[in-house]
Amino acid sequence: MVKTTRLLFEDLAKKIFTSARVQKLQSWIENAYSARTSKTLDAFANQYDKAEEIITFYTFAPLLLSLNKVGLTNRILGLAGISPYEENVAGVGLERQYPPPAGYLHWIRNEVKSHPLRYIREKSADYSRTNKPLESRTHVDAFIETDKLIIFFEIKYTSDISYCTTFNPCRNQLARLIDVGIDGAEYSGKEVLVLLSTPSRLYESRSRLYYYKVQEYSDPLIIRNDIAWRTVTQIRDNVLAVKWVALEQLINVFYEDFRHPDKAEALEFFKERHLA
Repeated sequence: MVKTTRLLFEDLAKKIFTSARVQKLQSWIENAYSARTSKTLDAFANQYDKAEEIITFYTFAPLLLSLNKVGLTNRILGLAGISPYEENVAGVGLERQYPPPAGYLHWIRNEVKSHPLRYIREKSADYSRTNKPLESRTHVDAFIETDKLIIFFEIKYTSDISYCTTFNPCRNQLARLIDVGIDGAEYSGKEVLVLLSTPSRLYESRSRLYYYKVQEYSDPLIIRNDIAWRTVTQIRDNVLAVKWVALEQLINVFYEDFRHPDKAEALEFFKERHLA
């Protein structure tokens, strides 16, 4: 049962989100309280049960509030099988939007001519005439930037990664993260690390596309198959790894030594979703 109609870590939410975003998160909580009281079982009313935005916010709240961001970052790297060696955290944040690489936008304008759907081909021609990009910004759920790394997190609860964009039937969500990450890495002289975090049960069941992509993306040649406009050298020089970390483990690391009045309610939130 939803025990509260308030957003946890609300002061933090108001600092990092727009007022409209805070209101949306709050409305999901209020809707769920009403739905559970009236035993309404439709998906819209119970969006709070599965909302990845709230799960991501609650997961990373301890890191955002922590004075020991370096220690927590190194523990996460250890979970991912990466040697924990970072000495400084330059930035941490949620929900950052990255523009599509200019080289990709140039590449896709020619590639889309062979798209299997006629109306997409025609739509792309309209976009080209008005110089409208053929891909929107890439959404990164959470990020950590250190002196050496750009770490992108993709958080999934019950959903899978997307497998296409409007103008590219073969462009999956992890490939997009890698692609924009390479741009950032080349600009900053750092390496990009992409971490997918999902419930262990869903990953280990191999029921989602993301399981197979994480396995494949240990090989730069296969990454290049999915971002064909890049060279293998670019990928090898800029991508440290693509790894999976269990969402339960991520939550445990962030909350283990965390002290906050909302901690107990947050852990109840995760427990109800079988994440704690």
